Amino acid sequence: MQLLLDEHISAAIVDFLVQMGVYSRAVPHVGLSGQPDSVIWEYALAHDFAVVTLNAQDFIELLDVELHPGLIVLREGGLTREEQWARIQPVVHHVLQTGDRDYMVNKLIEVTGVGRFTVRDIPAR
Repeated sequence: MQLLLDEHISAAIVDFLVQMGVYSRAVPHVGLSGQPDSVIWEYALAHDFAVVTLNAQDFIELLDVELHPGLIVLREGGLTREEQWARIQPVVHHVLQTGDRDYMVNKLIEVTGVGRFTVRDIPAR
């Protein structure tokens, strides 16, 4: 699993993910600050990154492709870095526990609180 953190997700979370053994980057680290979501999504597709974002509507619309590396959407706004991590960490733990390195492929994970998330296949299988 590789994760690309969108601009509204704290870039400091990259360090927490590295401690879990997850390769990740933040949008500013790859030179995409201020770019439209479609450009960020194309970068994620080209580099096999699942995207972590607060911007549900735009990114969910971009899932209209046959194959994608996955999307994690936090459904709560105004969260501190620690609150964002408290929501992301259980999802990452869940994905790692599956032991399936391709688990995120064509998945949408919507996070609604600490330890509360749903996983859907997009497009549906």
